[in-house]
Amino acid sequence: MSNLVYSILALLIFYLVLVGEFLLPTGGLLGVIAVTALTASLVFAFKFSTTAGISVSVFLAISSPFFIMYLIRIWPHTPVGKRMLNLTRGQKTEPPTKTTNSGTPLDELVGQRGFAKTNLLPSGLVTINGEKIDAVSTGMPIDAGSQITVVKVDTGRVHVRELSTDELEAQTNPQASAQNLLEESFDFE
Repeated sequence: MSNLVYSILALLIFYLVLVGEFLLPTGGLLGVIAVTALTASLVFAFKFSTTAGISVSVFLAISSPFFIMYLIRIWPHTPVGKRMLNLTRGQKTEPPTKTTNSGTPLDELVGQRGFAKTNLLPSGLVTINGEKIDAVSTGMPIDAGSQITVVKVDTGRVHVRELSTDELEAQTNPQASAQNLLEESFDFE
């Protein structure tokens, strides 16, 4: 057999052993064998010809990252992946949603109002529905005691902003603010 056939066989062994590394708990032993097969494939290809060696190298450089990404994507669904991630049957691999101390999901806080318990420079404590929550200011520092509103929740962090004077007036006197809004919307001058 020629060196090109040996190179292709070693390449097939590399991919098969790489699959085994992801599916079996070998502690990296199959990974070492896969790297050895990869090296052998390249050596045999370059022994056959420089063009064959470059072709195999380019094929490996393009296909291996996609193949490994695919294996990483399916790994949590394999028996070994489930055992290592300590998943039970039917359990999802998504992290649990963040909640407040009372169990309210943080996503439900968006749009709610409260008070700054401490100065937010940019982070600090706010009180929303009588509950203390760590929060981050989205812009300028917020003084303690200022009224705030929750703008968004991003990666478990509550982002707040200080209420403007217009929002505070609308909150204290909803009739007057509705009247002003109507007057402004029909002002044709």
